[in-house]
This record gives sequence, C-alpha cells and structure tokens, in this order.
Amino acid sequence: MKKLKTLAFLATIVSSSLFVGCTKDKTNVTPAESSSKKSTHSSSIGDIVETDISLGDTCYYWTKSGTVSSGSSTNSTLYRLPVSYSLPSGKTPLDVVAIAIASTNWVYFWYSDGTMSVGYSNNATAHIAPKPYLLPAGKTPTDILAISIAKSNNRVYTWYKDGTATVGNSTDLGAITSPYSFSVPAGKTINDVVGIGIAGSNDHTYIWYNDGINKTVSSGYTNIFDAYFSPVPATF
Repeated sequence: MKKLKTLAFLATIVSSSLFVGCTKDKTNVTPAESSSKKSTHSSSIGDIVETDISLGDTCYYWTKSGTVSSGSSTNSTLYRLPVSYSLPSGKTPLDVVAIAIASTNWVYFWYSDGTMSVGYSNNATAHIAPKPYLLPAGKTPTDILAISIAKSNNRVYTWYKDGTATVGNSTDLGAITSPYSFSVPAGKTINDVVGIGIAGSNDHTYIWYNDGINKTVSSGYTNIFDAYFSPVPATF
C-alpha cells in the first residue's frame, strides 16, 4: 500500500480537503480572451476533446466542434462561453489527442501525427509551431487518453487507453516514469473519460466522464481517480 501511495503522489500534493472546486483565474491564459466572457458564440459543448486546469484553477474545455470555454469543475461555461480556437495549418480538432496547461499558463497541444505545438487556449501556435514528440515503447499517439501538467513542477502526465500512465516532458512523454496502472471509479470505464486535469492550487487530479447518460467529475491522485471524491454531476 505504501508503494501505491508513493507512486500516486509523484505529482500530487495532499491536503485535508476532500473537495476543491476550480476557481476563476486572476489572469487570462491568453490576452485575446479578455473580453470573451461576453461572447455569444454558440456551440454544442458535449463533444469534449480535452479538458485541463490553469495555474489559477480555471477549468478549460475544448470541443471537437472547435470551441473552448472556461468555468469550474462542474460548469464548463461559468466564466466564458465557447469561442473558436485555431490549430496549425492542415489540422482539425479531430487531430488533437490531448491539451494541457503549464505553470506559465502556456497551452500545449498534442496531435495524432506525432507533433505538438504551444500557444494560448484559443491559438495553438502562438508560442511554438508543431514539432515532434516521443512516446514510450509500444505506445502511439492514438493510444493517448489525456495529458495534464503538474503546476508544481511542470512534469507532464500522460494517461493511455490501456489503463497505464507515464510521466515525462512535453516532447518525451515517458522521460521520467515508465508506465504504471491507474484505476477509474466503480461504475466508470476508461472509455467514459473525456478529459483529465491537474489543479494549479494543490495538484489534485480532476477527471471528467461522459457515459452517454451522465456527465460527471471526480478527483483523486494520478492513479486513483476518486481518492478525494467520487463522481458528481457536471455540466459540459
């Protein structure tokens, strides 16, 4: 049991609180978003391609429809209605396999062709144009379930559809820790997971689910998804 806890805390700072909601950022992830809270852009926000949490604990939701909104862990539009996000030339939202926010609030995008770029939440190339990234042996980009970055040390956590996770950096996903197993809450499957984010304030891991009937969110360690609280209803 001690070994399991040690592994779980590689990027998880323990607190006595069992429920920590995401709050609004004091600063925006991108300057272009300063007036976007009043946006009237409409979109279906049920087709999540990825979720993540900023340094200031704002939760971001990117969709396959090409929009991004921001809110709390249980309300995807609490702070900002959906606005369009741009990707590198030749790529579409369906090419995105993961998105994560670093402690700098720079936003990292990974694609199915084995490249990644860095920008804002609504501009995937504002900082760095696409360049290659490496995966652990036996893994491919399409095996990726989600990626998030621990704000305490900027280590990149990657979860895969086979039930394993690794720790690395943005261009070498397994550079630090080889694959280890993770577990989802009872009644959930890996296929239900639509996004994973690590909170900026305490490194707690948040996991969003859509089982086709219910949309929920839980929080825990990087390898035990309900260590802090079991799935509760969410809107996204």
